Amino acid sequence: MAVNLRHAPPEEKKGSIRMDERAFVGLDVNRNGIHAVVRPSGEKWATSIDDSGITETAARLTAVHPDVVVMEAHGGLELPVAGTLATVGLPLALVSPRSVRDFARAVGRNRGGRDHAGLLAHFAELVRPETPTVPECLVEHLRALKARRDLVLEMLSLERSRMDSEFVAVHRDVRNHIFFLERSAFSLNEEVNRMVKTSSMWR
Repeated sequence: MAVNLRHAPPEEKKGSIRMDERAFVGLDVNRNGIHAVVRPSGEKWATSIDDSGITETAARLTAVHPDVVVMEAHGGLELPVAGTLATVGLPLALVSPRSVRDFARAVGRNRGGRDHAGLLAHFAELVRPETPTVPECLVEHLRALKARRDLVLEMLSLERSRMDSEFVAVHRDVRNHIFFLERSAFSLNEEVNRMVKTSSMWR
């Protein structure tokens, strides 16, 4: 497939994104973190896989204004990332590992290497997979779940700071509340994952 790439003028810094330049993003999500590559600018970054890293990734992607963001659909760590990206309206395509493997073979690259995010960005640029429309009701539901989970995590942090109480009854009550809040946070995470897997995002 022929692809027209726009080149930044000499005075612009390498890796910068012009507002009139198209952007295709690959996100490699694994236990080591979130790795992002943008084509054709070459911009790249990495964040942790925790809440702060997912939030940072969403913010940086929003600033890039991508045509499409590609992640592999494994049914695991990428689900909360997909849920967050959906809440900020980013064009996301969850693609099968087989599709990426076939693409890598076609372009002579190795799948799963150190530059896997770069491979996914290349896939996004050449294949330009469809980004399904996410219903507004689903977006609102995901936002409500995220807001509730953020509140639960705040309460968890506060309660954990109270674990050093010298009074046995207070310590026991705080411990029980922490256990309850941890289960609540886990349930909210699972609900986000379930909603992503049963939505139009999951193909």
